Amino acid sequence: MSKILHTNALDDLCELIIDCPHSTPKWTDNGYIVIRNQNIVDGILDLSSPSYTDFEGYKDRIKRVIPQKNDIVITREAPMGRVCLIPNKLVCCLGQRQVLLRANPNKIYFEYLYWALRSPFVQQQILINEGTGATVSNMRIPVLKALKIPRLETIEQENKIANKLSNIQNKIQLNTQINQTLEQIAQAIFKSWFVDFEPTRAKATALAAGKTQAEAELSAMQVISGKTAEELTTLAQTNPQQYTQLTEIAKAFPSELVETEMGEIPLGWEVKQIDEVIQKIPVGKKYSSKTALNKGSVPILDQGKSGIIGYHNNDAGVKASIDNPIIVFANHTCYMRLISYDFSAIQNIFAFKGKELNIYWTYLATLGKQEFNEYKGHFPDFLIKEIIIPPSNLTHYFGNFIKANFSKIFTNNSENVYLAEIRDLLLPKLLNGEI
Repeated sequence: MSKILHTNALDDLCELIIDCPHSTPKWTDNGYIVIRNQNIVDGILDLSSPSYTDFEGYKDRIKRVIPQKNDIVITREAPMGRVCLIPNKLVCCLGQRQVLLRANPNKIYFEYLYWALRSPFVQQQILINEGTGATVSNMRIPVLKALKIPRLETIEQENKIANKLSNIQNKIQLNTQINQTLEQIAQAIFKSWFVDFEPTRAKATALAAGKTQAEAELSAMQVISGKTAEELTTLAQTNPQQYTQLTEIAKAFPSELVETEMGEIPLGWEVKQIDEVIQKIPVGKKYSSKTALNKGSVPILDQGKSGIIGYHNNDAGVKASIDNPIIVFANHTCYMRLISYDFSAIQNIFAFKGKELNIYWTYLATLGKQEFNEYKGHFPDFLIKEIIIPPSNLTHYFGNFIKANFSKIFTNNSENVYLAEIRDLLLPKLLNGEI
């Protein structure tokens, strides 16, 4: 039996409901964080790509309220109804099309209010214009204040429910943070090998100092592994397979740098346009938000950062797996992702892999090469960007070296999908008092 005894209007449960300034912030390269709608992803404030304003802009945007820990931000449009919590010690201000909510602790637990706002019960109210039954594209402040928030028997019961849901959310967030760290590690190794050419420089420096080729390769092994010569000697005894792998990688690097139009690069490496070294993969039938289902067997990739616009139950346009991932490029937004599952796509999603080049190397070599300029097609500009190409075998050595990082990322992503499904299944049942 449902334990919902009543609902309260949102306005009755909040100390503050403050609309954002109706102006565009002055954007800067650093300074004070401005929360934008695109930073609110699946209920989490994602500041991996932050936006900033200067001190004057910040002061102007906090005249009505200074955001503080446990405040809730809800979006009014583009899209409506996304929510997130302000974390501890974050100095920030609101962007546009957002409202700040501060729960009254004597009436409702802030975390329960956050989850109630994410519930289908409240989200349906947000999507439907009260009094007309029509779907709307923005939410007026009077409609927001009148939202009916479901209540349970006691605040203590609401607290327990909120804590259960937040435990799931925290695990999803932890997996996401681990994934970011794992990819950053892979990027750092890529930079060392293929941007700064540290193994090649180590060999060249050793030979210039009169050392033997074997000693030069040992220097490269130290750079590649991050170990001292003594630690490598121990590794040769304790893990000869790993030692042999490091030896082969070190030998694959040249011992000399040469001048090119892109500056110094290792001897024998080439400079080519991206289009020359990738293999484009047809994505099959194109889908849209109108043809996408809320649930289905095959995800449909879109151009947003969240990645998926919906699902279908036909054959997948592209086959991919953890052992055979595929790179996708969003034509208008320039987002790039490494996909490890079967998928289809909307218009302007391009899929590719390397021609005889390792997929992880190809992904990191092309990642970020095309910056977003405006909402237009960027793929042709991306294809003519030049990159430095090492021998194919070295890209595969690199792929094997960092494969575990991406395998863990893919596993965490799969776990997050499962956890999100469980969370979304539990959310209405918990708030209805069914569980």
